[in-house]
Amino acid sequence: MLKALIVDDEIASLRTLELLIGKYEQHVDIIGVAHSANEGIEKVKQFDPDIVFLDIEMPGGSGFDFLEGCPHRNFDVIFITAYNNYAIKAFKYSAIDYLLKPIEVDELHQALEKIIKQRYSQFDGRNKYYALFENIKEIIPKKLVVSTDDKYECIDVSAIQLVEQTNSDTVIKLADNSQLKVANSFAELSSLLEERHFAPISNSQMINLAMVRKITNKPTNNVQLRNKQEVTVKPEYLGKLNEVLSKISK
Repeated sequence: MLKALIVDDEIASLRTLELLIGKYEQHVDIIGVAHSANEGIEKVKQFDPDIVFLDIEMPGGSGFDFLEGCPHRNFDVIFITAYNNYAIKAFKYSAIDYLLKPIEVDELHQALEKIIKQRYSQFDGRNKYYALFENIKEIIPKKLVVSTDDKYECIDVSAIQLVEQTNSDTVIKLADNSQLKVANSFAELSSLLEERHFAPISNSQMINLAMVRKITNKPTNNVQLRNKQEVTVKPEYLGKLNEVLSKISK
């Protein structure tokens, strides 16, 4: 049985979450509730929860203030928020679980199942909270958290040269010529990185345009990256690639 603490100043939202967990999540026991960040910090000391359901915006201190007040975190966090706001982007880049109000039963179950799986496999999730505190300061997050076999890895987005799908694996290639096989899908990473001036060059590869050294078109359309690695651009992706590069260079 996992011990859960709810930190939320909205009584209706708090009661709804209590009812959903009580009815559908028999392996989770709500051991306390708090209505502010400071009260939540005290309840953590009192109850030592496994999971904290944490509202973002509360009077007297935000959910991030709560986390800063718990420097030695032995619990997982599921953020809850009424708005698809600025923080959601930071959550996605940092691999942080979150629920939008009104909370849907299926989304609650998926978030809990993910955490339970990681806890029982002794998955190391510390890096994602480091990345969250970095990313929440930025309009466009600079850290990307990816999942490997046994932990989260925190990567500087600017250090990524190439992301590719090879058979059933997704591989991230970095500027120092190292590479990382990750559990994230190629589609998932593509949706996150496209706003950071990454562009697809095929249906299984995308490149960091800041890493482009030059483009050649003989005998094929190739991109040479900063480490002098060359990758081929599929003809149907060439026009869009040139268009994006032109916008960046202006």
